[in-house]
Amino acid sequence: MIKDFVKKFKPFLKYCVVGVLGTLLDLAALFVFVEYVGIAVIPATTLSFLLAVTNNFILNKTWTFKSKSKNYRKLYIKFLIISVIGLGLTLLCMYVLVNMLGTWYMLAKAVTSLIVLTWNFLGNKLWTFKLNKNLPDTHTEYEFKFSIIIPAYNEENRIKSTLLIVDDYLRSNNMNAEIIVVSDGSSDNTGEVVDGFKSKIENLKLIEYTKNQGKGFAVKTGVEKSRGKYIVFADADNSTPIEELDNLYQQLKETDSDIAIGSRYLQSSNIKRKQPKYRVILGRAGNLLIRAFLVDDIKDTQCGFKLFKHKTAKEIFNLQKVKRFGFDMEALVIGEKLGYKIVEVPVSWFNSSESRVRPVKDGLRTLKDLIYVKLNLWGGRYHKDDNYE
Repeated sequence: MIKDFVKKFKPFLKYCVVGVLGTLLDLAALFVFVEYVGIAVIPATTLSFLLAVTNNFILNKTWTFKSKSKNYRKLYIKFLIISVIGLGLTLLCMYVLVNMLGTWYMLAKAVTSLIVLTWNFLGNKLWTFKLNKNLPDTHTEYEFKFSIIIPAYNEENRIKSTLLIVDDYLRSNNMNAEIIVVSDGSSDNTGEVVDGFKSKIENLKLIEYTKNQGKGFAVKTGVEKSRGKYIVFADADNSTPIEELDNLYQQLKETDSDIAIGSRYLQSSNIKRKQPKYRVILGRAGNLLIRAFLVDDIKDTQCGFKLFKHKTAKEIFNLQKVKRFGFDMEALVIGEKLGYKIVEVPVSWFNSSESRVRPVKDGLRTLKDLIYVKLNLWGGRYHKDDNYE
């Protein structure tokens, strides 16, 4: 029984040991700084506190929680935040117990220490050194060869045709695939239409939530639920025909790439139904900005037809932060940051007259996302989380 207790609470016991060592170091450092270095008490207290926090951070990362993440800066900032909040909680508890409730200060300190120790442990376990369960798995056997993700927002009029076309393509090619439709807070009957096809289309799945979050959020949600060896996302209007999956897959294999993206701007791309001139100009201008500031070797970051290896998609979308149209460029930025090879493939493309893209408003939003992604790059927010192996 004692052995089981120790095993269950081993991380907490380790955290307690580290806490005691940190406290001793804090006191020793404070004494040295004041008595031998001649630093005033307040700055000496600050320095000794930071020294103890650093010591506790290193020991808890490598021993208590055994975190494999190499993003030390991000983890240390989180650890420091938890520690500072713990310090504030200590002062608050002591004030309440001693000044307001009249508790003996030694008893108050013991109760406070237990409260703060528990707070620090849970904060670091559940936030600082949290093991991300959405990271890719390492198994080599997959339930499906392809996971086809279709983000949909109020698509009751177009989703039926797309589902029938995709299903016919999969059947004709005898492909083992799942179709995941993510209804992004649709207020129409998109969900009901998809539900009605579940008995007719094999491995058709529907994910729904009530509030519209954006196309990027919908794709990320679909990726998290995908079980295919390869993951592709496509538009609900089938603007890039599903048959183009053949081309992307072949190029992915032939070039030994991790990501294959459809492109409307390569020389051999085939625009079957063109956009109005003003939308073409705005689109090209936006793409020039993206190439200038983010990904200079990709001509079309925004085509909604992209294929990923399973592990690649899981890692990239785990780090994704943009929820709306700018998610495409962010995904490619993260892919390049993680060292994945990207191949751009010319595709056929049909402009839909029912497109909900608002060139000016969505263009400005994408520009905002571009700045946001650039700041994230500078801030190191796209560092691979190595807690998972």
